[in-house]
Amino acid sequence: PAGRKPFHTLLTATGQGYQQWQCRIMYFHWKKQRDADPAGKCTELTGFTRLVASNGGRPDGLEKEIPSYFATEYNGAELSRFHGYRVINRPYSVMQYLKSAAWRAVAEEYVYIAETDHVMMHPLPNKAAEGSPMAYVFGYMGPNPAHAKIIQKAWPDGGGEGWKKVQSIGPSPVVIHKRDLEKVSKLWHETAVALKTDAAADSRLGWVIEMWGYAIAAAAVGLRHQEFRDFQVEPGALSTASQLRDFESRYWVFHYTYQFEYMLDGTPCQPWTIGEFSLDKRHFSDQSPTPPLPLPPPKSNVAAFWLTNAFNEAMAAIPEWPRRQPPPGGAERPIMTLYGRRRLDWFSRHANGFATEVRTNALVKKLADTTWECVSAADKTTAKLGLTAGGDVSHLDFRRLGRWGSMNDPALGEACAVHACIFLDSGAPKYNARVAGGDGDAPLSALVIFDAGHLGQKYAEPTPRWECKFAKKAEKSWF
Repeated sequence: PAGRKPFHTLLTATGQGYQQWQCRIMYFHWKKQRDADPAGKCTELTGFTRLVASNGGRPDGLEKEIPSYFATEYNGAELSRFHGYRVINRPYSVMQYLKSAAWRAVAEEYVYIAETDHVMMHPLPNKAAEGSPMAYVFGYMGPNPAHAKIIQKAWPDGGGEGWKKVQSIGPSPVVIHKRDLEKVSKLWHETAVALKTDAAADSRLGWVIEMWGYAIAAAAVGLRHQEFRDFQVEPGALSTASQLRDFESRYWVFHYTYQFEYMLDGTPCQPWTIGEFSLDKRHFSDQSPTPPLPLPPPKSNVAAFWLTNAFNEAMAAIPEWPRRQPPPGGAERPIMTLYGRRRLDWFSRHANGFATEVRTNALVKKLADTTWECVSAADKTTAKLGLTAGGDVSHLDFRRLGRWGSMNDPALGEACAVHACIFLDSGAPKYNARVAGGDGDAPLSALVIFDAGHLGQKYAEPTPRWECKFAKKAEKSWF
């Protein structure tokens, strides 16, 4: 039909496992929206290439599932120039791709540049034109006079007022004509490299510095983007009502860059807090999520439910997903996914971790500065256990100081019930402990301690390892 402008999706990625599972989910939902497009065979979502920056440009195995092109990535000494900033590989890989026979074979005149953590919510209409790409507005960029000198150094021809021509955009999500991408790609790469290797620019622009490279390069070549504030949504547990209004119909793309951290009662957590329920892509940096993921607490926002369901739908449908949860009710233990993350050592030591729990959690407050007499279930040896008001745990069979805190994980069931369970960690071993006498004014009486297993692995059998009796509560920290 007249006005139809098919576009080729270019998914920029690396060959790391962390991005591989994201690519698989992204491609599943891209195909779903392509097939659901009311335009049918006249959809504008046509070609697809996963552009992978890999070591030596070597394939990673996913090319059998997802159409892929492999470019050489910066690594080793080259990457050290950029202080380990791997995102610099995006413009580098695009520049290589545009010189390839694969690029020359792309039939579409337009390209949609996507990222691995994008999930398409609706078929994306092509509103771009040559010289006028589509882009999303990133509110956290905001070129202003404070950026003037940095921008002028990167783009001298722009002069002192050049910052006014730089838009709050990045290279993704963008829909752009092929000739426009060819015009901007080399300068995008050069500008990103210049910014990242300039100490002042690196300090000022931070982790989005490659996006600034694209925005400055686009301004330098005279490429003005149409700005779409609802192109994508970047929600989290703290999303506002206005962002969530008409959520399921309003946006084209879900960008899951922010976390969904909730307590079990549905209370959203403040920044730099891990929730009792924790949906964060970063938890799966070394392995794929294991489906099905548990749904968020009932009072969580619509975006949390949408993303969890989108993950589960894709992972259930994709053949040969690395792992799946065993059938419920069977003998095989389930795998830890979104609960239990508060036991991470760095979080326990953060101001929002144990220091907050000891003020706000009745069970933790009651257990703080207590000592216990413990007996090993295996050989009846005895040991002391100390839980300090600073979050340290000592003795037992620990070789060094560990950490303790609340462990509200519904998956543990009655073995360590919610609001009556704590964790005890010292690297290895990792334990959970069921507390007797923690309710209300009831006196503390006993702890039953069992192996916890490791995050991302199967829950351990709740076989008692130690049984402890309450000894005393110190008026001051005994440690």
